[in-house]
Amino acid sequence: MTQPNTLEKFRDNKLVFTVATGRCGTAFFAEILRLVPGAESLHEPEPEYADVLREVQGNPEKARDFLIERKLPAIAAQSSSIYIETSHLFCKGFLEPLLEMGIVPALLWIRRDHRAVASSMFRAGTIPGRTDKGLRFYLSPGDPGVLNLSGWHALHDYQLCYWYCLEIERRGREYRELYLANNWLWAETSLEDINTVAGLRQVIDDLELPKLNMINWLRYLNNRRRKVNPTSVHKQRIALPANLDELELQVRERVAG
Repeated sequence: MTQPNTLEKFRDNKLVFTVATGRCGTAFFAEILRLVPGAESLHEPEPEYADVLREVQGNPEKARDFLIERKLPAIAAQSSSIYIETSHLFCKGFLEPLLEMGIVPALLWIRRDHRAVASSMFRAGTIPGRTDKGLRFYLSPGDPGVLNLSGWHALHDYQLCYWYCLEIERRGREYRELYLANNWLWAETSLEDINTVAGLRQVIDDLELPKLNMINWLRYLNNRRRKVNPTSVHKQRIALPANLDELELQVRERVAG
């Protein structure tokens, strides 16, 4: 059980989490932000949100239990006063209970073109609401509180991936409005932006993180083009549907209607 003095530690220290779809460079972001002086920057460390993600969608109290009993104690065990975690699962039900506890993390919205993300998910066979990995790591159109997608059981796999991107976009916009209204630390970026000196500086400034020293800037310049989380899915050469424009338009119309 997380004790009151542990909660005080989180109020004094800096936590940084992300709003992200996945397949948008989150592993690479963890690697780059590890260069921030004094920061512990991790991608998807134990305990994993995926262990309770499905339960959390139907019972939000499970997210609070997970944070109090497992995630926060694990973070508290870290010696750094700056904890950065780039898991794309955090924005799927874990921010709200953290705020209710009086812990306000900085948020970094990592954005990527919806078609690029949906295509990567489709090729990997990670289909929201349909495949094992899709259910374990992603939101489903059948979950409560998400964008309504009528008749989703009959839709193409790619359309479910595209819908998921629209749902994360919705969450990102809502969180941005909340954070800016309260003057909480908020930043937005992309894999393209973080691969530029100006882009990384902007993220560091917006999140009020310590500046990189010269040695770490040199490390950044040397490593920024390296692919940190390579995937074999593109080697499978799974063909995308030929009518992506049509499929995406159908999803947007159903969501809007």
